[in-house]
Amino acid sequence: MNKYQLDDDQLHAWEAIRTFAQERIAPLAKDIDESDAFPQEVFRQLAELGYMGAPFSPEYGGAGCDAVTVCLILEEISRASGGVGSSYNAHISLASSVIAGHGSTAQKQKYLTALASGRKIGAFGLTEPSGGSNASDPKTRARRQGDSYVVNGSKAFNTNGWVADIFVITARTEEGVSAFILERGMPGFTIGPPDKKMGVHGSPTSTLYFDDVVVPRENLIGDEGTGFRAFARTLDRGRVNVAALAVGLGQAALDAAAAYARERTQFGKPIGAFQAVQLAVAEMATEIEAARLLTLNAARMFDAGLPIKLEAGMAKYFAVEASLRACSQAIEILGGYGYLQDFSVERYYRDAKMYQIGEGTSHVQRIVIAREILGREIVSFG
Repeated sequence: MNKYQLDDDQLHAWEAIRTFAQERIAPLAKDIDESDAFPQEVFRQLAELGYMGAPFSPEYGGAGCDAVTVCLILEEISRASGGVGSSYNAHISLASSVIAGHGSTAQKQKYLTALASGRKIGAFGLTEPSGGSNASDPKTRARRQGDSYVVNGSKAFNTNGWVADIFVITARTEEGVSAFILERGMPGFTIGPPDKKMGVHGSPTSTLYFDDVVVPRENLIGDEGTGFRAFARTLDRGRVNVAALAVGLGQAALDAAAAYARERTQFGKPIGAFQAVQLAVAEMATEIEAARLLTLNAARMFDAGLPIKLEAGMAKYFAVEASLRACSQAIEILGGYGYLQDFSVERYYRDAKMYQIGEGTSHVQRIVIAREILGREIVSFG
């Protein structure tokens, strides 16, 4: 049944990634979580199958997938492993997308082709240790010096930072916030150790330090002062992708809870026969389905060339909150077992919690939604 009205290419892509994710990623998810090690082999396989360049033009080695297909891919990968989903999204949705959308032809040929092929891993530096929501006022500075820029500052919580080769960051220049491409190994560019996180283990985040890093003028993305606008447009699309990741985790929690409710018996019958469990499952299923529909609608609007700031904010906000509720309900349905690491639902909850914070907190999403409805003159962040 094609209830989401997908075309043949989208359906085939969804079936293919679901099969791959369940057969090749899901069996490794527990080990990835426990070891907290980046799954290099999984990403090598994703690269071989063309997923590392899914959204990008075939001209630069990508698969040319539309936004709807990308959401389906993200949902299934996240459903199999939140850690893999997080790192995969940071690669295709953030670092690579800024270059694809705003980079020069030379930058795309040099960097995007390497990222789309999976030969290089990408990371995206926006948040700073002093704050995340006020991203339009970075403390990192880039000073013009001849044909180069000298960058000083730091970026925090960089997904893939520990393993990435290519980094897209923002820094303040004379003309305003600008975006730059940096490479691992540039003198003065130091990558901190992986952060110890509550969830999304295997998706390493690190702090990036810039101490007089000399960046060639040709690594400036667009013109000086256009970096924040480029990042903001990328984040609108990125929020739809995060919504898809959250849907995947919520669906995984629903699957686990439903299977347990059918198998676990109490008082001589499956616990799914008890109304309290039935109501919880019904709520989980309804909210996850609503989140998926919001996500696919925003993706379709993006594919149609329509503005999506409102719809992206709604999709991310609702999907993340629905996912967290589903994961929490799943833990309750499994009872004491749900709290044990032997069962997957506690991992889903830890992974889902990250999306309530990353790429715009749920509080910020509500402000974005209100501002789109009431107007910027009434609703501000300051």
